[in-house]
Amino acid sequence: MVLHDIARDEGRSVILVTHDPRVEDIADRILWLEDGEFRDRKAEQHQWTRDPVCGMRVDEWTADLRTTFAGQSFVFCSTRCQQRFEADPARYASQGPDPARDRGREVPP
Repeated sequence: MVLHDIARDEGRSVILVTHDPRVEDIADRILWLEDGEFRDRKAEQHQWTRDPVCGMRVDEWTADLRTTFAGQSFVFCSTRCQQRFEADPARYASQGPDPARDRGREVPP
């Protein structure tokens, strides 16, 4: 909150680069670098879901990596996650992301 106070009290801008989703709750504006262009995340519509392999949040409306298994559609954050899913879809479709199984990677809330 120190940076938030500086921005408010001193009329300054703060640029923060992070993957921490908690920042979205307090940020005035969020820019996302995608395909070499900035997008304003708070101004655009989103439909968030989770990558079934790693648990990362993925915007269903803009996701390029997709597959279907047992009549259900899945979206992925990366080609690697999609490949892991397609190698054993029943494992990921039934269990969802599991940080312990996926080498201890943190799964954001």
